[in-house]
Amino acid sequence: MIENSDIVWMERALQLASLGLGKVQPNPMVGCVIVYKNQIIGEGWHQKYGGAHAEVNAINSVKDKSLLSKSTLYVNLEPCSHFGQTPPCSDLICKHKIARVVIANKDPHEKVNGKGIQQLQSAGIDITVGILADEGIKLNKRFFTYHLLQRPYIFLKWAETKNGFIDIKRDKNPEFYWISNQELKVFSHKLRNEEQAILIGFNTLVNDQPKLTNRLFGSHQPYPFVASNHVLKTPPSPFTIISNEVHQILRELHLRKIQSVIIEGGKKTIQNFIDAGIWDEAIVYTGDQEWEDGLLGPNIDTSNPKIVYKETQISNNVLKHYILESPLKSKFSDFLSHV
Repeated sequence: MIENSDIVWMERALQLASLGLGKVQPNPMVGCVIVYKNQIIGEGWHQKYGGAHAEVNAINSVKDKSLLSKSTLYVNLEPCSHFGQTPPCSDLICKHKIARVVIANKDPHEKVNGKGIQQLQSAGIDITVGILADEGIKLNKRFFTYHLLQRPYIFLKWAETKNGFIDIKRDKNPEFYWISNQELKVFSHKLRNEEQAILIGFNTLVNDQPKLTNRLFGSHQPYPFVASNHVLKTPPSPFTIISNEVHQILRELHLRKIQSVIIEGGKKTIQNFIDAGIWDEAIVYTGDQEWEDGLLGPNIDTSNPKIVYKETQISNNVLKHYILESPLKSKFSDFLSHV
């Protein structure tokens, strides 16, 4: 039976889970709250890849373990039921005979996928699934996209002038020009800290010689890839050369266990993903400059009803954010439904 308080405690579990952003991939972000008589007696989240899972941290934080058998455990993703880098969380929950477990989403990983729920139910634990399921999918959009769509979650990103140019004409002026302001540069490094990989085209590599590193947030560095049909005897370190065809790029990234990628250019590479209709979010920095000529940026059809678009003014620049409706909700309703 679903209770009004279930939403409140699941919101807290999701809030805790979000603290793992950029720190736990390729694992999902998971938070856990343990409640006894409408009071939190323990909570935790998955803090780093290879570390203890959220349920373990939450149970360990409970001072009086005798209360667990009379408590409700809230977790945004189905407890694992297999041995990986850590033992199964479902075993620990059964060991402490926790009375009720409330879950936002089933885990789509082939080693779990309902097995954790079945184990808990077999142990006589009361199970509720589907509380804030949409929010759970949104939080772990990278993880669900990787496992259910067999590809990474795709961010498109570029900077353009007020009149739509992303680059100068290189034959006229070889110099590099910054288009966006300092605040948006900081945002770029934050994004790099949160995502697993960055991909650029061969021309962007040659013309811009970008570092593609995170230099402002934490220690995480995204894996740099170059999409190219050029065969290089000595690929430029630290870049990995892969195919420049959209579907092949995604196959290769999936095989490398990449759950999220930022496509940073150039125009042709980004437009290929747009034209194929295979992307999830686009982030466009629009500066306050206007150029007489140059290379026009990629084009997104904003009349598409499946695209949500919003603008945010940041000092003298504009941050444009496009979100393409995900096929996850329509194709995989099993991971959103109540049971």
